[in-house]
Amino acid sequence: MTKLILAFLFLAIGVFGQENKTDLGIRKQIEEYNTSFATAFTEENKNALLKAYTEQSILMPEHSRQRTGKKEIEAFYEQWLSQAEIASYEKMILELQDFGNYVLEIGNFTENLIVKTLEPFSYSGKYAVLWKKSSKNKLLTIAAEIWGSTSYFDDKNIPEIDDAGISPTKEYISSDKLTLELKKRNNTIKKLVQNRQGAEHAKLFMPDAMYLTYYTPILSGKKEITAYFTEHEKPGSLVIEKISIQTSGIINANKAIIEFGFYNVDWRDGDSNGNVKGKSINVWKRDKTGKLMLFRQIVNHD
Repeated sequence: MTKLILAFLFLAIGVFGQENKTDLGIRKQIEEYNTSFATAFTEENKNALLKAYTEQSILMPEHSRQRTGKKEIEAFYEQWLSQAEIASYEKMILELQDFGNYVLEIGNFTENLIVKTLEPFSYSGKYAVLWKKSSKNKLLTIAAEIWGSTSYFDDKNIPEIDDAGISPTKEYISSDKLTLELKKRNNTIKKLVQNRQGAEHAKLFMPDAMYLTYYTPILSGKKEITAYFTEHEKPGSLVIEKISIQTSGIINANKAIIEFGFYNVDWRDGDSNGNVKGKSINVWKRDKTGKLMLFRQIVNHD
């Protein structure tokens, strides 16, 4: 009996350990892409920059609007490279999550650049890339990409992107069960943010969640995420006068639900007030009760 129990435990541990194991070939392909992208970026090779994007790819740059498709993505990089000299660019992969038909890459990046006549600037942050597996071969394409700095910075140090030709992101409308469920979860988040209930907001994350938000390093695990929200959304003089959280797209992957979102917040703090717009990639999983919980969330400001 003891041997049987031990055999079961070893099997269970093995299965758990393999649940998010990414194929070595996929990891190698992503590493090679990151290296080739860095070379193309520094050498201003626009064709090489675009090789993994498709007409369905979503790009979510920090301090700029969401872009969809090769034409809009190409226009973004053209503006970036016309204003900045890229001395070096490097990505460091922290994790790869295999969802079956998609792979989520999360890591840190450092871009050393010079904008116009300013001093050299080290733009350092974290990023996420959602890779789509091809059904016909092992080649990967970028379904979505987002990044953001790990600390506050003066945006004069990065290129000023003209968003005039980019259409506002549209809400995804559907009456299917999953869409309505996500909308309900987002309404809960909206109320918690407006009521300054940060500790309650943190309860929507899984114990092993990651939160990549604006101007902070990656927050890992319930303890770090709870500490952040408790401070960031604490009661005080700051008032959220109006807030909207909407869904722009949903991918029901084999092992996760990926939601593309966007938000609009009007705030007031004493005599100061303002408006903040942004976007996110939200990776949801279900807990043991079947409830949707945030597994990975990546957010940045427009």
